[in-house]
Amino acid sequence: MYSFRVPISLTGGRPDTDDDELVLFDSETERIWFQAPGPLKDASRITFRGSGYATPDAAERRGTHLCFALRLAALRAGVGLDFMERQSFLSLSSHALEAANAAAPENVRAINEHAGVHVHRTEEQLVTFEAHGVGHISTPRASVVSHFEDALREAVPTERARLAFDLYSQSRHARGTDARLLTLVSAVEALVAPGEVPAEEQELLAELARQIENSSVIEDLGRRAAMANRVRGLRRETIRSAGLRLVQQLEPRRYAGMTPGKFFDRVYELRSRLSHGDAPPWRDVGDVTSDLWLFVRDLIDSEFTAPIVAGD
Repeated sequence: MYSFRVPISLTGGRPDTDDDELVLFDSETERIWFQAPGPLKDASRITFRGSGYATPDAAERRGTHLCFALRLAALRAGVGLDFMERQSFLSLSSHALEAANAAAPENVRAINEHAGVHVHRTEEQLVTFEAHGVGHISTPRASVVSHFEDALREAVPTERARLAFDLYSQSRHARGTDARLLTLVSAVEALVAPGEVPAEEQELLAELARQIENSSVIEDLGRRAAMANRVRGLRRETIRSAGLRLVQQLEPRRYAGMTPGKFFDRVYELRSRLSHGDAPPWRDVGDVTSDLWLFVRDLIDSEFTAPIVAGD
């Protein structure tokens, strides 16, 4: 018989039990449960497990289906789950795994952890490896005092800078690269002040809106008015267009080897894909994150010292 296991990080509410196991479903043919290395109410990592499957394919299909059911259950129960599908894991080399398994007792197998469903023989006990580290960055006291003295002379209060700074700071608490990127891009959008398109384009849009309102192609007056309003909305720049104009002030600096405009385009493409359900490879998101910190910091610094106005 075969079983499956799925690694999960607990990010919010936890099952309120001192037990290290919580059975979710149990029948004569199948058992589904949570397993933790200690009390579930204190756990940060658990495994979602199931057993009772005749073939590896059956175990994998069932595990994949049950992960969707578990997401819905977590939403309703207020349990914070992260399936860690968009992050990397510690991996041992093939030689290290061989050595670990050579020394392991019978029916114990060491594996490299990975996200998603992992199928194994039910009689096997799987073991994985984790590494943790905590670091702190210290800034010299003299540097803090010196920068504050400069800021007293240079800082210009603006609501855009305040909001962008708060979002920038909050992104440090994001648990994943996707959430971090979306929060940092929101900080950039907070700085964007879209201007109006050229006068000749506004005239053309106004004429098109009038034609739509007078058209008989769309009989429903409500839909016709809504379409005309959408056209009138084009009189202002898009966020992307205004953002590209905004980031030109960062020239000649480079981010991830790209000009500010190209870097913003790349990041905004990733943001759009994430926001509309077309998730890019998580490595693509991770590759821009460190430079995105610097990019957003530099934009906020500029807004604090030389605020922009719409159309600049």
